[in-house]
Amino acid sequence: MFAGMIRVAALIAVAITGLAGEALAAGACRPTLDGKDRIERSGACPSGYYVRGACCESFQASSQRAAPTLGRKTCPAGTVASLGTCVAAK
Repeated sequence: MFAGMIRVAALIAVAITGLAGEALAAGACRPTLDGKDRIERSGACPSGYYVRGACCESFQASSQRAAPTLGRKTCPAGTVASLGTCVAAK
């Protein structure tokens, strides 16, 4: 009886740690603080990205910062409307 309870406890512990690892890995590919984009790696990384751990990280920081226009017809100075958002003018 005691051995059976130990087995059940061991199986529960393994299941919990496995789920926690998956949850941590799901949020691991977030953009970096310096603006570089990270995407989840599945095989080789696309052009413009390199392997960094379980992610593909872009070589350059994203230069476009988009903000929704929220129904406005004009965008702030220094930005232009593109697909419903205001993006920085080049």
